[in-house]
Amino acid sequence: MVTLNTSYLSQNRGIIKILQIIAGFAISILFCGGWTKSGCFGWGQIGYATTLNSIVTIINIVLFFLNFLDAKFWRLERVYSIICCILFLIAAALMVWFLIVEQHDYRAPSVIGTILLFFQFILYLWDVKILQGEAWN
Repeated sequence: MVTLNTSYLSQNRGIIKILQIIAGFAISILFCGGWTKSGCFGWGQIGYATTLNSIVTIINIVLFFLNFLDAKFWRLERVYSIICCILFLIAAALMVWFLIVEQHDYRAPSVIGTILLFFQFILYLWDVKILQGEAWN
């Protein structure tokens, strides 16, 4: 029997997951909005950031609904959050490198998207802290 965990929406983990999904859509809109010549899933730093973001956003939507349906995958989610934390830090660092060294053009979509990549890193770091019992849920 499947039960709904409506308290998940008021817990820190539920709010974090919602913010991760919203930030994921915002990053997709900013990076895939046509300001690059290589397209959304092109080569290089932008391609890495957009591909990572798209895959993780889809997984986050699935995990959100599984948690809302009261499925418990804490160990799997902890490993997933640690991996995503590292990958988003790499993506943010690559985008900073791309903006400063290669592009020299600081348009708002690229800067805001890079800031959102760092925001995703912080959200995943917070989620890891909660899943390890170091922060309050």
